[in-house]
Amino acid sequence: MIDLHTHSTHSDGFHTPAELLKLAETIGLEALSLTDHDAVSGLEELHAAAKKSKTEVINGAELTVDYPDTDMEILAIDIPQASLKDFKQYQQEELERRYSLAYQRVEILQKAGFEISYEEVAHDAKGNLRTQIRRPHFVDVLLRKGYIKTADEAYQKIFVKGGICEIENKKPPVKEIINFIKENNATAILAHPIHTKHEGEKLYNLVKELKGYGLDGIEVLHSSHSLENRKEYLSIIKDLKLITAGGSDFHGGTAHPENKLGTGNNKNLNIPYFVLETIKSRQTPKEIYYTELKKYL
Repeated sequence: MIDLHTHSTHSDGFHTPAELLKLAETIGLEALSLTDHDAVSGLEELHAAAKKSKTEVINGAELTVDYPDTDMEILAIDIPQASLKDFKQYQQEELERRYSLAYQRVEILQKAGFEISYEEVAHDAKGNLRTQIRRPHFVDVLLRKGYIKTADEAYQKIFVKGGICEIENKKPPVKEIINFIKENNATAILAHPIHTKHEGEKLYNLVKELKGYGLDGIEVLHSSHSLENRKEYLSIIKDLKLITAGGSDFHGGTAHPENKLGTGNNKNLNIPYFVLETIKSRQTPKEIYYTELKKYL
């Protein structure tokens, strides 16, 4: 069992990379990829913690992208060590944008009557300075201060489109990000295609377009995908000769608490190691690859 989609305190997760690895060891994961949002700064700590670990660690990141009328993110999986310098530069540029967004959100919430400060959001409950400031960190503070009763309430009323704290979030074009990933010899995977809100022919054509930009595959196996979703996504990658990655999208804390490391939502994940082997090979898979994947839907 492997998990190629996880987050740590270096983005919007609630466990440090070392803590995340310890959890992975506890449940017997063969391999773990840390895919923090627009960040690779946690990988150094992860590799340091993994020196005596049986769990293989894989460099990754989940990059924010823009595509018209669609929610979309692209995973960079199996990033070579030599390419991390470029990803760190990308992270620094993204952090500056995120800090600006955080200040805007604080100002909007204050005007709406919420007693909240930038310092409160910038630090976790233990007083540690966060590497990034993202929506789950605002949710964490709002929960602790009693403004909301559940995390869902924040995403449905406050940070939703048209909500109290909607702000323009200018993201880089998807073609640009896929090119960046490929130029750095990593594998580009469309994260959780269900989030695109596309299905059928519309989704097929979207994935086909992204393949033209250099996309290697899509996440077939993800905590938020139903069996019907997975069957559809497997059919797409089989027809387009693409590969898959997959994972729990584990954050811990108040961010998607239903997603458990390795096993997903209500134990709906059991991702085999050959998924990672295929990513590492950088080759178009043979027919048996898709046949074997079907057993793990």
